[in-house]
Amino acid sequence: MRNKILIFALLALLSACTKPVQDSLYCRLSLQATLSDGREAVSITIDPALPGNQLRNLNTGMNYSFPIFVNNLGQLQVQKGVYVISFDGDALFADGSHATVRFSAHSTPATAVNLMEDAQVLELKLIVLR
Repeated sequence: MRNKILIFALLALLSACTKPVQDSLYCRLSLQATLSDGREAVSITIDPALPGNQLRNLNTGMNYSFPIFVNNLGQLQVQKGVYVISFDGDALFADGSHATVRFSAHSTPATAVNLMEDAQVLELKLIVLR
């Protein structure tokens, strides 16, 4: 009886010393677009068929589709890792005008971005092409 109590006490101590596994595999990513000319886009759409448009996890090789940006904000859930991000998109403004915008700051493995937090905001400084 005494040995059983001692064993249960030791098991309780050992289980209290271990860290509970609560790490998430995913990152809630908010992409905050800012335009070089200061305008606010009502929406920005990105054509996934264009070869340079990529949101790719370098660790897994998985490609993600870009969200539609509404009021310069796009949100999605991605697996944590190192990402290459680049795109050309079509921005629609409140006055009905359109412009082609580009983001290429994280377009190569050397300039890739780490997305390792449970929630992360990434500012995308867009260039207005036309």
